[in-house]
Amino acid sequence: MSITIKCYPFGPLGENTYLITDEATGSCAVIDPGYLIPSLDIGCGDAFSLKYILLTHGHYDHFAAADKYLNDYPDAVFAAPAAETYLLHGGRDNKWMALNNGRPGICPEAHLLLKEGDTIDLGQTVIRVIETPGHTEGGICFVTDREVFTGDTLFRLSVGNTSLETGNWETLVESIRSKLYTLDEDMIAYPGHGQPTTIGYEKRANPFV
Repeated sequence: MSITIKCYPFGPLGENTYLITDEATGSCAVIDPGYLIPSLDIGCGDAFSLKYILLTHGHYDHFAAADKYLNDYPDAVFAAPAAETYLLHGGRDNKWMALNNGRPGICPEAHLLLKEGDTIDLGQTVIRVIETPGHTEGGICFVTDREVFTGDTLFRLSVGNTSLETGNWETLVESIRSKLYTLDEDMIAYPGHGQPTTIGYEKRANPFV
């Protein structure tokens, strides 16, 4: 099982929206729809190839374009963390972040709510869900055979901010140590902001964990 990965950083916070494609079937998914990817039909092959819109956590900069995706690709399944109810329905910080765009900061309703151990079949690629609370109370990461999409839980040589609503420092560190650092060290970590890294490199060099 192999996927191709394209990253589209956008906005003042440099949020990474990812387009992943199952090489065997051409089936696509968008991870963290903070930004509407230009020419998505070209990147996917056609509009019907976008199967999933996946969200790692409930911050506005990660779901800001979700409603646009759902409007343009009505057959795609929008999947979000089951334990992220408060932030997905607003929250003080999301409303503040959305003000600059004149939007309410409320995420569209998900078709599918994800929890620990759930799997998503993207063509021949199996995407596994692991719960990694800490940056937010309901954050999740998406794991394939060779990659993990860490949202705002783990960055290259850094970790997610826990000073925002529902964040907790001790919980974040425990999530990284017990969930992410137990993955294969060669696994590539694609974060919600910044450049990719590997699990092994973060275990050796990240000063925050």
